[in-house]
Amino acid sequence: MVALPQQGNTHTALVYVGVDPARRRRGVGTALWEAALDVVRAEGRRVVQSDSSFAPEPPPGPGAIEAPTGSGRVPAHDDATTFALHRGFTLEQVMRHSVLALPVPPAVLDPLREAATARAAGYRVHVWTDDVPEEWLAQLAVLETRMSTDAPSGGLDLAEDPWDAERVRTFSREIRDRGRGYVVAAAEDTATGTLAAFSMVAYPRDRPEVVFQEDTLVLREHRGRSLGLLVKVAVLDELARARPSSRRVHTWNAEENRHMLAINVALGFAPTGVEAEWQLVLDAPDPGSAP
Repeated sequence: MVALPQQGNTHTALVYVGVDPARRRRGVGTALWEAALDVVRAEGRRVVQSDSSFAPEPPPGPGAIEAPTGSGRVPAHDDATTFALHRGFTLEQVMRHSVLALPVPPAVLDPLREAATARAAGYRVHVWTDDVPEEWLAQLAVLETRMSTDAPSGGLDLAEDPWDAERVRTFSREIRDRGRGYVVAAAEDTATGTLAAFSMVAYPRDRPEVVFQEDTLVLREHRGRSLGLLVKVAVLDELARARPSSRRVHTWNAEENRHMLAINVALGFAPTGVEAEWQLVLDAPDPGSAP
């Protein structure tokens, strides 16, 4: 599969190659990769990114590759790792895959809610399900844009990915069109009337037990007030109320994002595996070559 960003990071392409394990080492993966690379070059993209998942995270040692961020490891000899390395990819970041069992016991959630609420004086929480009110679309777009610059991205060649109200509106409609629902919790700074933090989850309607964590962000200028915990607890409260069938939440976080990982651990998320973030920078065209 080849995905070509159309708004932000239009210098990149996302490529995924998958081959049935029973049919590997017959040149199928190489043929698919070369066909994908032809598409990438034809579209003028100069950076290829991909990812691969592993469980569990390997221990330190010769059988593991350490992330250049200093946090996280992936198996050195897995088929996905060797396939990427042999084609020139470098490991730029490792994400931790964690799962939270639902419902979270009140003995865990209630003290966290109380502590976050006390520290977040001056902020008001809004919760929206399957739709974002028109008056908040532009401000949520600001948060999504900042997600592309404020969240840890290791050595990945990523620039600002701009969002506006129309993109948020379109994104919301596309989620519903794919048979999914979502919950957003956002924290408003009541002194300015602007949004300072948000957290979002989405879930397939045909899989009533499963929830996927989407973006969570606290603007840098509002950090240190437990807003990340505040909005994540608000999402869990809404899931318990509106979708009590939910039994697990999957989330992925940069291994170097210690603050967000600490919040997740406090909520009860348990690590289940890791995801490698790979990047290949293609050779720049010769300036003197014919177009």
